[in-house]
Amino acid sequence: MKKLILSLSLLAAVTAANAQTYATNWTATDCNSVSHTLFSTLDSGKIIVFVWVMPCASCKNGAKSAYNAVQSFATSNPGKVRMYLADDLGDASCATLQSWVTTNSIGSLSNMTIFSNAGNVIDENNFGGTGMPHVIVMGGTDHKIYYNTKNGATNDQPGITAAINSAMSALSVSGTSVGANFSVSPNPATEVVTVDGLNGINKIEVVSVSGQTVRSEKIGAGKTSVQFSLSGLAAGLYLIRATDVDGNTSIQKLVKQ
Repeated sequence: MKKLILSLSLLAAVTAANAQTYATNWTATDCNSVSHTLFSTLDSGKIIVFVWVMPCASCKNGAKSAYNAVQSFATSNPGKVRMYLADDLGDASCATLQSWVTTNSIGSLSNMTIFSNAGNVIDENNFGGTGMPHVIVMGGTDHKIYYNTKNGATNDQPGITAAINSAMSALSVSGTSVGANFSVSPNPATEVVTVDGLNGINKIEVVSVSGQTVRSEKIGAGKTSVQFSLSGLAAGLYLIRATDVDGNTSIQKLVKQ
């Protein structure tokens, strides 16, 4: 394993005005009747550029900027960056949204995933409030938001592109291995897990999906197998981050029951 070089921004929780730093999960069916769960898509290594529209005339430029930014990665990173477009309140049909995209030359319908957002299951208020349009860029198993901008300021292809590059960099950060170099068992777990497989474990951390380190323990003796308590942690999804005696770090997902 290579030496881990982690950006401090990977797990930072700095909250910007009218925005937020980590995504809220949702499951929704797109206009092709395919179900999507946001966290599952992000966990698979995809970067999502999400655009809410009314749809409206003032939404056009931001949506076009988002589309063009996504397409700029189509050749270098095919399938890696995806554009999702949704109605803001779930009161516009798929046909209305698709017509709006085509009429206003936003981009090719085949290169984006559209949600009517029926029932408002993808709640814009869970992502820092409303704006038309509202563009966010998300990536990583920590479900981080790298760009969260609203209204006319979204006419910003360079800014959206830079955010996608930041998400790319975090995913490929040197020495970070997600789920490859140690094991956590049992998984799902209730009170205690066993962490083993690294060449001498120096530290174990439990990180919430919002990016907060909720538990940290120095091992000290460089053991290759360690039992670690989950007592007191709420049920849910966490990341287990284990660092060995050489400073190499790997990450595993864990479900706490």
